[in-house]
Amino acid sequence: MALTVAIPTMERWSFLKDQIPKYLNDPNVSYLVISDENGKDINIICELEMDSNPKLRLYQNDTVLGVYGNKRQCLLKAPSEWVAVLDSDNKFGSDFFDAFLKAKERDGPKADKTIYCAGFIQHLNLETGSIENKTNQFNGMKISRDNWNSVLKMPGWNFLLNDGNCIWPREVIKHFPDLPEDQIVGTDSIFFMRQAIQAGYTLSVEPTMHYIHTVHDGSHWLQNAAVSSRLMGLRDWRV
Repeated sequence: MALTVAIPTMERWSFLKDQIPKYLNDPNVSYLVISDENGKDINIICELEMDSNPKLRLYQNDTVLGVYGNKRQCLLKAPSEWVAVLDSDNKFGSDFFDAFLKAKERDGPKADKTIYCAGFIQHLNLETGSIENKTNQFNGMKISRDNWNSVLKMPGWNFLLNDGNCIWPREVIKHFPDLPEDQIVGTDSIFFMRQAIQAGYTLSVEPTMHYIHTVHDGSHWLQNAAVSSRLMGLRDWRV
């Protein structure tokens, strides 16, 4: 089974410089896709002659698509049947992929209609050093059309469902329409997830999958936090 790590980026070299070598050296990662909004990160990669690795695939968008559109491009460009769409400024270790592979094997044929995400997410504030974990209550859950609406009533649902750092079956892309960014800003991840749930997929929240979500000046998460909270509260996300 081949796994692609796909990273949407725009001027995130300060994070990519550490992430790219790590993913290229991970035996569980078959391909690494970089989907760059303006080409500046790709230019640095090429200047440093890091582009010769056959696992690395570099793509520059013709125009700036926004967060939703660029994540959608990650799935479209991935050459394998499984795709981990991961933000550049977060920290994932090999154990994240090991845990996914074990969960996929456990689920057998059902895995083809399953999205896998971390049940243990640490929100690390790079400015203060504080760490929060707001998703423990979802550990071990299987979220589908049967219980999605109930999950929306649980504290912290937004931190899980609008997180977006998941491993997806690539076939799910057919359920993600091409939309302008102004229709989806701040709620791109929960929109992806709701579309998949409506199409019959299940979100598996894996206790053994862990990563560190960094919060810092310039992060999309921090910039869009207020807008995201307001829009998620205004819209009806039920299925």
